[in-house]
Amino acid sequence: MTGHIIANLLIHSLKISQAKMFAKGPAALFLSKIGDKWISHEQAEFTHFNQLLVNNGESIPTTIDQFKQFTMLEEDGSTKYQPGDTQLFTLVKDFDTQTLFITKAISLAQKENWQELAVNLTTLLAWIKEQIALTQRFLGHDLRAGLYNEEDDDF
Repeated sequence: MTGHIIANLLIHSLKISQAKMFAKGPAALFLSKIGDKWISHEQAEFTHFNQLLVNNGESIPTTIDQFKQFTMLEEDGSTKYQPGDTQLFTLVKDFDTQTLFITKAISLAQKENWQELAVNLTTLLAWIKEQIALTQRFLGHDLRAGLYNEEDDDF
């Protein structure tokens, strides 16, 4: 499960970089202020989780093919032509997707009594939720507007 998280962090940081370069309007200003912080944080987490897993004898994705296989974030080169707010909301939905994997990984780490991993994942989860809330407010959305809802799976 943590392999998915690692891949998602890498791909998401690339998507943030793309949005920083191509978003226009208020979203461009927002990303100019916060985008580098997001990238820096996600890359630091990427490095930290890789090292944590390797130190514990776990395998990690290390090739482009593996990152493509493990990520659950969708990529589309045409996203850069979308309005800035749309690009920004795509990043929010990616944050939300990451929470699904992180929440599951926390449960698995606790079940395996791997407290160090559970604590680190919990910290990452809290940071991501903070970024979702910040960005949803900026976009003028309710906190969960347009994001994953378990009730939608019932159909």
